[in-house]
Amino acid sequence: MRFLNLRVQDFRNVEFAELDLSAGRTFLLGANGQGKSNLLEALGLVTALRSFRTQSMSALPRQGSAAFTAVYSIEHDVEGRAELEVQSGKSGRRVTIDGERVSRLGDFIGRFPVVSLSSADLMLLRGSPAERRRFVDLTLSAIDPEYYHALRNYHRGVAERNRLLKKGGSAAELSAFEAEIAPHAVAVASKRQDGVQRLRQVLVSVYADIAEADEGPELEFKVNAACEDVESVSRMLHDGRKRDTIMGSTQKGPHRDDFQLALSVGGAKEYASDGQQRGLCVALRIAQARIFQQSLGLTPVLLADDVLGELDPHRKAGFWRACPPELQIIATGTELPEASADWAIWQVAKGQFTRQV
Repeated sequence: MRFLNLRVQDFRNVEFAELDLSAGRTFLLGANGQGKSNLLEALGLVTALRSFRTQSMSALPRQGSAAFTAVYSIEHDVEGRAELEVQSGKSGRRVTIDGERVSRLGDFIGRFPVVSLSSADLMLLRGSPAERRRFVDLTLSAIDPEYYHALRNYHRGVAERNRLLKKGGSAAELSAFEAEIAPHAVAVASKRQDGVQRLRQVLVSVYADIAEADEGPELEFKVNAACEDVESVSRMLHDGRKRDTIMGSTQKGPHRDDFQLALSVGGAKEYASDGQQRGLCVALRIAQARIFQQSLGLTPVLLADDVLGELDPHRKAGFWRACPPELQIIATGTELPEASADWAIWQVAKGQFTRQV
């Protein structure tokens, strides 16, 4: 798929903007703090109605505005041309595709695949386990509706169990929720195991194009607790009630899994150089794009937020080798890209976007 046009109103520092994005390569040029990343953030919403910069949609409307509106014209590989409209603010969220309202996220996620690269991706190495779980969960949810529904139901069940733990729920109440949680935990654990193995295989292939040598990238799935069948999960939850009551939350389960990235020198967080870490994060995002393409039969759009300028010349060349040539790329930066004649250039200043001739 590819973006053809974007109209956005009252989003971050952008009062109103309309951009022709039909080119295969589009570059947003400007100083820091002018609105380049804000526009990429608006484009990135189309995969799962989530920002790659914040977990709170309430931060997205322009200061003083009650809501934002974004209207996307998209050339879809399967559905043809589609118009997507997203409105979000204090009164809630509204999503329509060609005028028809989408009421459930499960009917939307993965329909318009976009992959966002930014300097914040380093948190996949340096941040908390929650950052890494979010990455894996979004990747798998976008390509597997069963995973998305199992994950949603599992988290809802755990949240309700935590509520019962804090208020002193009865054994019968806890047993009822544990019986509901167990099959979802098994489904999430099994699909994560398979999904991470597939992601690891693609990552190894992509990183070989980016790295200077065979650095042995690995993606290790660190399971918090074995969830092989319903009976074992139910028993685990039952046996942990005393501990969980003291802590006020469920301490074991897929919601506490982690994923570790490593190179031949050891854990990437501890031992990899800054260049290796950045290259590994870029490889992880391109691997995500390839999995979207393979699983969905759709060509995702790549949004690169000022990351190409942070790569050394070898890894920058490796990025272009690893990036599928058919992907539409929309990038930002403070300086023009190499071979800038191949790009459609938009100048960005104070939330205003002007096409360079």
